[in-house]
Amino acid sequence: MDENVGIASDRVSPAGDPLAEPTPPPLERKYRYFILEPAVLLIFFAWNISAFVFANQIVYQSCTVAFGKNKSLCALLGTENETEEMQQLEKAVQPYAANILMAKSLVESIVPALCSMFIGPWSDRYGRKPVIVACFTGAFFTYAIVAFISFLSMYYSISPWYYVLASITTALSGGTCALITGVFCYIADVTSEQNRAMKMAIVEAAIFTGLLTGTLSSSFILHWTNAATVFASAAGAVLLGLIYIIFYIEESIQPNELGESNSKLRELFRLDLVSELMQTCFKRRPNYDRLIIWMVILALGANILAMDGTQTVFLLFLRERFGWTVKDYSYYDATSIIFMIFGNTLGLYTIRKVFKPSDTMLAALGFFFYAVSSAIHSIASEPWHLYLAVCICFMKGISGPMSRAVISNTAPAGDIGKIFSLTTSIESITPLVSAPLYTVVYKQTLAWYPGAFNLITATVYFTCMCLMIFVRIFQSMYQTTTYTSIN
Repeated sequence: MDENVGIASDRVSPAGDPLAEPTPPPLERKYRYFILEPAVLLIFFAWNISAFVFANQIVYQSCTVAFGKNKSLCALLGTENETEEMQQLEKAVQPYAANILMAKSLVESIVPALCSMFIGPWSDRYGRKPVIVACFTGAFFTYAIVAFISFLSMYYSISPWYYVLASITTALSGGTCALITGVFCYIADVTSEQNRAMKMAIVEAAIFTGLLTGTLSSSFILHWTNAATVFASAAGAVLLGLIYIIFYIEESIQPNELGESNSKLRELFRLDLVSELMQTCFKRRPNYDRLIIWMVILALGANILAMDGTQTVFLLFLRERFGWTVKDYSYYDATSIIFMIFGNTLGLYTIRKVFKPSDTMLAALGFFFYAVSSAIHSIASEPWHLYLAVCICFMKGISGPMSRAVISNTAPAGDIGKIFSLTTSIESITPLVSAPLYTVVYKQTLAWYPGAFNLITATVYFTCMCLMIFVRIFQSMYQTTTYTSIN
């Protein structure tokens, strides 16, 4: 019981009065309406405006360069004009293209997995803004290089494997996982505990809005121009987001909290930072807090495993199973994102007001919807089955922000960056398993059951849901103990 009293004292206001309102973070008033949402929207707009076009370009250049086919013939792949001969060519080219997409995923995972171990502890000392700026800078160079290679491919025969090299700048800057970690650490810094979960959900809604606008734009820009213009548009969007961060976003770590090292870059790779991170994440905590944190970390890692693995082959699956074009996918993805935006804002707000569930149970609900959606994908025989999954599972997007809210509300403020950093490392490592796994499964089942990989995804998400339910059980045990000790 003494441990409980000690922990309770860490979570009250600075004045020591447990009934007093906690002091709001200094930047919360400035960011009353928007924090990082505009920049996040722009970078995920870039991601989705290029995603399907990139896969299309890989298939096209694999056909022309690796298989030596005529350009006009390869241009018909993934269009409504596919004949039986073209469908056979598609099946021959797809495994080769899948290997390139897998290699790209691995490049964007290995280096970030190593770097992210240092990022969290470093950002706790030197600030969140440099991490976010680095991620945007790396993404800008990646899209710019892809645009350049795509432009050259219109005049020369260039191997699609060169696109893998473009991913190196994203990898060196920390990748998407480092970006998400920096963003959510910043949100945790500048928001109060009672507003944090909703603010994280709003950031997730900004992500979906960026994905939506990117999806709606990609097919039209591709139709009016070419793939190089699509990738150049992505680079331009990331550049705008970078300018917004540099000139509008203030550092969330107060000046008196920043480190005093002469070389911040040199300090990034100090091994004692990793040691400090490990001690923070593995140290004993009362009231099942350590177990709760680790179960949430495992759920987030498994979530990325399923999401990244699915992303590696899902576009190829849609082309093979339903013969979808870029326009078909754009309509589907736009519908899916609109429903997730609705679920992350109005749906989440309504459920919290009416039923008042905990953040943990909301995360479990999100993982449950993901599992149901993947199960429907696995048995889908008609395109409307995919749209049915979208309608039923409109709140699946809340799983990520609610899980991070559980961590940020469980750990002390000084530990959040380190814990999110380890979470990022685990999330970065999972594609090393998911990309080869999903690629092998897809290639082996392509001839008789292209949607088999969705069963793996459904199983993973169901496991995540179970982990969050167990987290809620342990949280309830802590609440019972606290209540008993007070009385």
